[in-house]
Amino acid sequence: MTELEKDDLLADLDAEDWARVREGVEQAGSWLRFGQAGEQLKTEVAGRLLRLASHPKWEVRKAVAHAVLFLRHELFHAVIARIVEDENTWVREAARKTLRRRDGLARADSHSDNRGEEVLSLLSAVETRYGARAHRATLNIADRLNHRFVREAYHEIVRIISPVDASLLNLERQLAALRVPDETLAHVRRARERVVLVTDFLDNLRAFTTHTPAEFTVETLHPIVTEAVDLALSHMEGPAVGVQVRQTVSRALKIDANRSRLLQALINIVVNAVESCVHLGRQAMLTISAAAEGETHVRITIGDNGCGMSEEALRDCVLLYSSGKPGGMGFGLPLAKKIIEIDHHGTLSIDSHMGAGTVVTLVLPVDQAICEEQAS
Repeated sequence: MTELEKDDLLADLDAEDWARVREGVEQAGSWLRFGQAGEQLKTEVAGRLLRLASHPKWEVRKAVAHAVLFLRHELFHAVIARIVEDENTWVREAARKTLRRRDGLARADSHSDNRGEEVLSLLSAVETRYGARAHRATLNIADRLNHRFVREAYHEIVRIISPVDASLLNLERQLAALRVPDETLAHVRRARERVVLVTDFLDNLRAFTTHTPAEFTVETLHPIVTEAVDLALSHMEGPAVGVQVRQTVSRALKIDANRSRLLQALINIVVNAVESCVHLGRQAMLTISAAAEGETHVRITIGDNGCGMSEEALRDCVLLYSSGKPGGMGFGLPLAKKIIEIDHHGTLSIDSHMGAGTVVTLVLPVDQAICEEQAS
């Protein structure tokens, strides 16, 4: 996208003629869909779509409802909140359809970077022909079949691996008693480490692919964040001990959450942040804050002064199996994204610069019941 095209798009969104504005919104939606908008333009477009969600012409508001489907920005919820209960029936239905399709898109994206469009198109075809209930039923059936396959595969593989692990442990003890060379023991220990790695991989895969409906309770956010930091740091070794954590989370913040899943997401994000800070020759620093985002959402930011990511790494970091860390399995951030965006109907966005660190921003709804009503 050239600078001239960007300027033309922003000019269309700011125009006084409503027809021109609508065309600009449709163009913005197309660019968001096909990834032609960089982060800076995406932020500018998101701000304008938020303003246009209150445009006096319903045709513009309806165009906004369609355009935000592919808006990967923290303002998505603010935009959709303005139009999901719009006075115009067409706008209201378009906004609710976007929420339903967004859920399907999030699930497709969580599994693949190249099949999301195909899956979304199939779901859209089902909804067009059979209605929204068929769309949701298709998703539920696919999730159940996927969960059943992973569960059965998990048990079969673990059934084979567990005796192998037990045999290696016994072999290690017997060799140690015979005082064999350390090199021989090291080979056995490495074999056990590989077994543990496979088991961890299976556990993460099962957690990632499972989509049982989350059960929510009203939770105070401060203790969840504190526990996530403590658990993340307790699993780290060596340099992580010296990481400084600055936490600013109001003790008054409460949200509907599935505590264990939200805790897992936060742990994964904090672990990634800490690992990016160590071995850099400077004081590692994590900054964690949480505050109310209007009356309906809460914003959580987790920032670090670590190595940061390239543009390519930033695009890939939330894709399943993609990891830039030695020995990494590529589950941490994808699982966190699934928990935040699918389980909790929120958004997860990442801003990172090489050598300057990374900031992960989570926007979570306060009331999950409202999210379910809006999507129905």
